[in-house]
Amino acid sequence: MWCLVNLPNGTTSGVQCDPKRISQECLEKVCADLGIICETDYFGLIPVRDGDSVADVDEGTAKQWINLRNPLHLYTNDRTHPIVFSLRVKFWVPAHLILQGSVRSLFFMQARQELFDGHLRPSSWANAAYLAALLLQADGYKYDPAKVPSTSEMLPNGAASVPLSLERRPAAQGLRRPSKRKCSELECKRGSVSSQTSGSSSVAHGGHQLDEGAPAAGYTVAGSQSGGDGANGNAPKNIYHRYGALRPAFGDADEEEEQEEGTVEPVPQPANFYQLIAQEHEKLSRIRMTATSAQYWLLEEICSLAGYGEEIFEGVTIAEPVVVCKIGVSPHGLTIVKDDEKYSVPFTAVKAAKSIKRSFRLTYMNENHEETYVELKLPNHRTAASLYRAITEKHVFYSCETVRPIVTTQFIRDLKGTIVSMFNEDTELGKRYVFDIQRTCREVYDAARRTLHARGIEIAPSAEEHAETPAAALGRLEETLRSRQDASGQLEKLLDERIREAITCPICADGEIDTTFLPCGHMTACRACAVQCDRCPLCRANIESTSKIFLPPLLQSRKGTIASRRSSETAAAGVVGGAGGGGTELAGAVASKTPAAAPLVQ
Repeated sequence: MWCLVNLPNGTTSGVQCDPKRISQECLEKVCADLGIICETDYFGLIPVRDGDSVADVDEGTAKQWINLRNPLHLYTNDRTHPIVFSLRVKFWVPAHLILQGSVRSLFFMQARQELFDGHLRPSSWANAAYLAALLLQADGYKYDPAKVPSTSEMLPNGAASVPLSLERRPAAQGLRRPSKRKCSELECKRGSVSSQTSGSSSVAHGGHQLDEGAPAAGYTVAGSQSGGDGANGNAPKNIYHRYGALRPAFGDADEEEEQEEGTVEPVPQPANFYQLIAQEHEKLSRIRMTATSAQYWLLEEICSLAGYGEEIFEGVTIAEPVVVCKIGVSPHGLTIVKDDEKYSVPFTAVKAAKSIKRSFRLTYMNENHEETYVELKLPNHRTAASLYRAITEKHVFYSCETVRPIVTTQFIRDLKGTIVSMFNEDTELGKRYVFDIQRTCREVYDAARRTLHARGIEIAPSAEEHAETPAAALGRLEETLRSRQDASGQLEKLLDERIREAITCPICADGEIDTTFLPCGHMTACRACAVQCDRCPLCRANIESTSKIFLPPLLQSRKGTIASRRSSETAAAGVVGGAGGGGTELAGAVASKTPAAAPLVQ
């Protein structure tokens, strides 16, 4: 049976699997096509049903992850048609814990899309500008001052005030199940599909310079898909307008609802927002950040954003059916929003969780160390089971040292399996595992290091290459440039001093050398001293005549620079001497005690 798996970059990979085998084999085959050897525990598969769009699959609410430990035939009723899944990141981890570059690329593709879709929200406009600059650098755009929009430059028809979004190309045809007549056409080689996938990924994120008018592969600008929108001129003018679609999240969801109702004024977009993006982009270009490094630092930056790796489940309380309650499950813990109040519950404070049909009960310890519970009624039993599963799996993955057998062995049975188990308790018929987690975050990282080391594969540079943050790298670059500038200034000053000494008359030590003695041809005196000399001070030859000389143009310009610098230094010395008080008298007393210098020419 064929399985079509939609990837985060908009492409599709096809693999052939045995429907009686576990779903983990399908994930491993897709990851093998993408060059992923290990670290497959970070990913999961989401079933794509008829009528579902890519936006529905990528929605930040509850995701219906399939259990990879259960057989594949549980997720299809028609084995003549291929099953359609979406490969997405299930457990988000920081970039420094990712050892393979291919895994990091998939993380970046999904983070990129979630930023433009609004699932990940920057903390401020400055943070949004920095993230947009990282996206530009990661997508291979080079900084060009000519493409920076002016402050007064706005999108046509007032489109600058409306958040633009990068959307994937229409994937309805890719998600639609083919007819029986076209099923035979799916007998294609996996290598051709995977090569197309890797080629698209390398084009989109290979670090090459892209055309300004074309977005990255697999993405297109909203409003430019049809010819009518393009004729209206609503498309972004340049890359900074396109990547300026990121909008920060000020406060929680309640404040956003108040903004929609008009009770709270939203924070306006700065007039120079696109210029801020260009400034951050210029800084990244100055430190010569590669596309790989930009992906790394983007993944590190989004770890602290609102909505990072969060799944939101919405229902109503059983005690008060009119009260809506939302539970967000993230790598950091739980977030409960109820009655215009928001509570943060770490995983360590969770006492128990229980799911029965549509009902869900959560027991936890509040801030006052009192046992509190929340009872919800969710839209259906699948959502309730998904919430129970998400809390357990994320708690085990992020907070525990190892996965206990009570989690890995928990299962349920279907009707046929339940009847058979009455006579044989050890039967495997109809068994379905509840939780799909076999290793924690620490165990995945350790196992990946051992696997790559055993195969002799070089680990993707993380801490060694990216030990320095972009801000620190920029500060180090500015400090280096400043020190080089200071060293160059000192060298130039020393050179000017030597030139000044070379063109100064050694006889009077005041005038400039501008006369040559004939016939010996030596140049060693100014005009005033030359008329008083009978013999050359250097060779002691008789002087028959003198001739005025002119310095080269370059030396004359240097002489003007030296003169201006000398005048400024003299003025500064005069200011310091006048401020000292009594400096003139002291200088006169010292001069009166100094004997006169002997003349060089007798």
